[in-house]
Amino acid sequence: MSLDRRENPGLSKDEFRNLYRNIMGDTKTQVNIRQAYTILNCTGKHVTSAHLIEQWRYLDEKISVSRLNDIYEKADELEVDSTGYAKAAKTKTLKPEEILNAVKEGSLIDKQYLEIVLKDFTNDNGCVDIGALLDVAAQSKVEIVNKLLGPKVEEDESFELKVRGCMTVYPKVQCISYTIDVDQPTFCELILRLADNSDVPTDRFNNDLFLVVYNRDHKLIGLTGHVLESRKYSTGMITINRGDEVMIVGMGTTMNRKSSTTERATLIEENNKLSKRFKYTLMNIFDSFDVDLDGLLNKQEMNFYTVASGDSELTDQDWAVYLNSFENRDGCLTMGGFIKIHEVEATDPEGNATADLWHSLHCLGYDTQLSSIYGCSYDIEAHTSRPIGMLPRLQYVVKEHRSFILENLYRLGEEDDRFEIRPHLFKTEYFGLLIARKEDHFSKQTYRILLSSRQHLKINFPHQVDHLIRLADSDSEWVLIASYTVTDPDAQLEYTLEKVESASSSKSPSLARA
Repeated sequence: MSLDRRENPGLSKDEFRNLYRNIMGDTKTQVNIRQAYTILNCTGKHVTSAHLIEQWRYLDEKISVSRLNDIYEKADELEVDSTGYAKAAKTKTLKPEEILNAVKEGSLIDKQYLEIVLKDFTNDNGCVDIGALLDVAAQSKVEIVNKLLGPKVEEDESFELKVRGCMTVYPKVQCISYTIDVDQPTFCELILRLADNSDVPTDRFNNDLFLVVYNRDHKLIGLTGHVLESRKYSTGMITINRGDEVMIVGMGTTMNRKSSTTERATLIEENNKLSKRFKYTLMNIFDSFDVDLDGLLNKQEMNFYTVASGDSELTDQDWAVYLNSFENRDGCLTMGGFIKIHEVEATDPEGNATADLWHSLHCLGYDTQLSSIYGCSYDIEAHTSRPIGMLPRLQYVVKEHRSFILENLYRLGEEDDRFEIRPHLFKTEYFGLLIARKEDHFSKQTYRILLSSRQHLKINFPHQVDHLIRLADSDSEWVLIASYTVTDPDAQLEYTLEKVESASSSKSPSLARA
């Protein structure tokens, strides 16, 4: 048998685009290097990891279908002639660990996948039957190419899961996050969508959130960098494993808005009944914590609400009282039961009901007019190649989370060598972050960021004092200088950095290099 290139004449442009569409979902989505490697090897061409890495040195973080097709057409294929194939097929002394150890650091080969595959071809002596592996690999490649070139249809292997969550960015940064539960590595696209909530002001949080997926080693696996439509964002196709974490991150551009009047809306009428406006708010809150979207609140979801609104953990006894006293179905609270709980609390004989309710609303990001200016809800769709679970939890976003996310995005960003501190700009289709590393020789310096234009940009300066960045004030090695969202896909962050000797300095020489 031969794997000579002449037996594989290659795909036409239309065939390549069709295959790309069946893997990525459309031809508009750009791919990263690992996705590109997967697509190229699904074409039937034997492209080496080293070749693609060499090509990628001159490319952006992600490339289009046309650019990948160009790489495909020009790539030299790894050729194995009949003699070499026969020699390899007779090899029966290699241990799985020897093959795995031969995968060089930085290779695009997924060692987890490789380890799973090798188990099926390991004989009783603990060695890999290379001949059987090559035969199956060659046949599988033909089947995969034929399958991907065919029309895309919904098959039993395609699954969808929807969950809901909510986030508060002030007074505490907290969100409902998820842990992936899946038996083996699985292809997955995650889509983040801002949920409808009449309490959230129009356009608030638009383009302001992004979803990140990371593993147990805090290495970034994917994030929502693509805009599918208004308020809807995609990771593209990624590979997920058991124990991977999904978390929502806020850009902070909504924190620059002015707070509302101190005059408070009415929560409880004179007859101790809840106001109509407050009931609408409770309905929105109920929906926000309905993680599994079944129209009910189970004990875990009710506990998320209880803790997020500033109260203590819900006990088994508390839950039993709720189910015995208020409307429920299938062991869960209905929306009517949830509202009734608050109606009962409104009749607090000690007269603390209103203060307690406002405390809870404040913790959830509401202002005095029942406008959710610091909180929102979101839906997540998971499109996967096999069934998965997404196990929810209420999570406070703390320094450790910010640090490893900034580190990952710093390493993916583009270095700006115009300045001594060499910040990195990480950008996607709808947001960007300018990140610096607090190195020892710059750790006590203060800088000022000056913007050339704010057109089509909403910008947040986390350390904002006259646009000053004091590296010494950062509690992390990774310093977020600015985050921004765009209202126009072509908008760019144009800026310069200046060193200042003190906060009172009006202007100092620019840090731009000669």
